[in-house]
Amino acid sequence: MRNFWLAAASIAAVAGMLAAGCSGDGDEEEPPDSSTTGGTGQTTPRPTPATPSDLLLDTNGDGKVIIGVATPGSRNDGGYYQALVDAARKFAGANPTFGIPIVVDEIQSADAKTELINLAEQGVDMIAVGGTDIAEPLAEVIDQYPDIFWYCNCGSDYPQLEGLAQAQDDSSQISYSAGFATGILMRDSGGDSAYFLGCCDLNFEKEAREAFEMGLKAVDESFTMTYVPTSVTTFDFSNISGAAEAFNNAAAAGADAVYPYLSGAHEAVVKLANDNDVIVMSAGRSDVCERLDLNYQIAVQYDAGDYIETLLEMFAEGEFAEGDIFTFNVGEFPFVGAKLCDPTPAQAAELEAEMERIAAGEYSLPFHCIKGRAYGFSDERCVSGSDSE
Repeated sequence: MRNFWLAAASIAAVAGMLAAGCSGDGDEEEPPDSSTTGGTGQTTPRPTPATPSDLLLDTNGDGKVIIGVATPGSRNDGGYYQALVDAARKFAGANPTFGIPIVVDEIQSADAKTELINLAEQGVDMIAVGGTDIAEPLAEVIDQYPDIFWYCNCGSDYPQLEGLAQAQDDSSQISYSAGFATGILMRDSGGDSAYFLGCCDLNFEKEAREAFEMGLKAVDESFTMTYVPTSVTTFDFSNISGAAEAFNNAAAAGADAVYPYLSGAHEAVVKLANDNDVIVMSAGRSDVCERLDLNYQIAVQYDAGDYIETLLEMFAEGEFAEGDIFTFNVGEFPFVGAKLCDPTPAQAAELEAEMERIAAGEYSLPFHCIKGRAYGFSDERCVSGSDSE
């Protein structure tokens, strides 16, 4: 595997530009030469080009740095997958030595190996993989293309692999904080019923929804949470008609809050929630509180763009390498876990105190037991009732 440390100076320059908030136009056009416009309509100056040392990232020696992105969800989902794509596009907007990112989205699990190989064959220098459901063939593909720098948000249960840099987080921590934040808003607005809209009862959904419910009940034990699948097809988080039907049924049943734990169908549910005055939250992105087109009450943050930006800075500082796994824990980073978009001082303080308890490990055992129930492993400490003490 090529030693990626040669690119430390280049990464530092690019990471600094990313922090400044520059962006590119995406896959169809070259990044603009003067300025870029974000989703809020604000224009930011194009950064000063970096030095030719950026070409140290050119792992295939063709004179240009190309990033490939592979995701199981839509590049325009307004959530988790788009955040990763947007981060790659920021590279393209940051410096002319970076070419247009090559994005392959909506990859089916059965096609993952073929699509990753096809992407690797297109002259890319780095491939960022955005989901566990397309990560199964990575070990084989990495061996076949060792000179490419491979990066993945592969989930907390994905094994460590030589040659694969990984960002992970703890869904139980994040989902608990989301439930707690939702509980605060429901309590203060007189509500008591939340709905969790997922795909199809996958194991990571089970973990997220049980932790979310635990957070709700930490605010008020009487609060209820109902899980509603939006599709009968595995990994179909983009079924807009199914998600709309699920929301409408929830609203008719008196839902006070909804968590659209979805990809391509996420924003459709947010719009419906806005129209029906129902508390709603993001599923991944950390910047939703600033959006002008949609109204979010909570940002549930596990933003792939924030993760890769942070790890690039760590690469440059010699704190992270290929083969390493870095976990983003709630309470340790401001962009991980729930954030209230417009809290009162009392609400903000209450959520912050709970985030500190999460970071201190006060809920480590119940989170472990939630994972056991979701993924099918047993632990004698997780007998009925004991794991919540």
